[in-house]
Amino acid sequence: MARVRLFAGLRQAAGTGEVVIDGGSVDEVLAAAAATYGSDFERGLSTAKVWVNGEPAEAATPVGSDDEIAVLPPVSGGSVERADQEHGDVAVATPVFQTPVLPLLAWAALLAGNLASARWFSILLVGVAGAWIWDTFDEAARRGGGMSRWPALVAIVASVGAAWTWSSEGLGVAVALTVLAALTWSVVTPAMHSVDAAAGTVLAATVAGIGTGALVLVRLGAHGESRVSSFLIILLVAHVVMWLRLGSEDAGFMDPHTAAAIAALIAGVATGIVWETSLLAMVIAAAAVAAAFLAGRAFGSALRTGDLYLLEDLPGFLVPLDGALLAAPLFWVVLAMVA
Repeated sequence: MARVRLFAGLRQAAGTGEVVIDGGSVDEVLAAAAATYGSDFERGLSTAKVWVNGEPAEAATPVGSDDEIAVLPPVSGGSVERADQEHGDVAVATPVFQTPVLPLLAWAALLAGNLASARWFSILLVGVAGAWIWDTFDEAARRGGGMSRWPALVAIVASVGAAWTWSSEGLGVAVALTVLAALTWSVVTPAMHSVDAAAGTVLAATVAGIGTGALVLVRLGAHGESRVSSFLIILLVAHVVMWLRLGSEDAGFMDPHTAAAIAALIAGVATGIVWETSLLAMVIAAAAVAAAFLAGRAFGSALRTGDLYLLEDLPGFLVPLDGALLAAPLFWVVLAMVA
């Protein structure tokens, strides 16, 4: 008997994300699961990646009552085994699933840098965004995505530097050069000749560049320190609520996305009352952040897994930054137009 965790399509086919099944080995447990959950589940299981207690597993791997089997089906765009192969043939590198520790450290670093000075905030922002790029592209590499992290890393440095030096005009030029550099890199790199690899690299580089540059512009603008603090608090509250709802066994009356969006709006109102001269501007900005936060889940899922799994635990160390980088430009634009 072992505890089995199911992800993505397998979770949908089974109607649950976790189940305890009798069996003395991986093969016995998965065979019992296939018999229980039907043909759709069995088809997805035939090409799934299997781990036991975080280690790649084979069909004969023994399991007991204290063991956990994680089963993750392949996703579109990835390199997968043929559907008629056995479970023992699909052992691959272990994915890293999110924990709250590193995102909280990143959040604390950005908040500390913001309170220290605009310069320190910009420096730490480059570091945190670079770590996000490394994390995201590592997960993309696990599925054979073929994307390259280097154009995105260059985009972060260029966008932050251009926004610091030439304001919004500099950011616009940096974004244009980011797209050009990413496409050029795709041409000269054989592994990136597929549309998926090139498009993924351009998308990630562009979002990272615009997001980091926009936050620098917010920090350099009026009420910069309080507005960046508000942005960080709104995101923290939304992500904590999302994380708690995803980990809850009780579905409740509100899905995780709706709960996170409402939490972001409440946090926006609270920070607006405490810091902002224009409460209306902060409420609208919080609504934009909430919308971008939800879009960020889709954005991160597409980059990390190659598909859209909005209600799953996504692989990676810095998953909460997926939505933050999409939300930053909207936050900046709303405050620039309304405040």
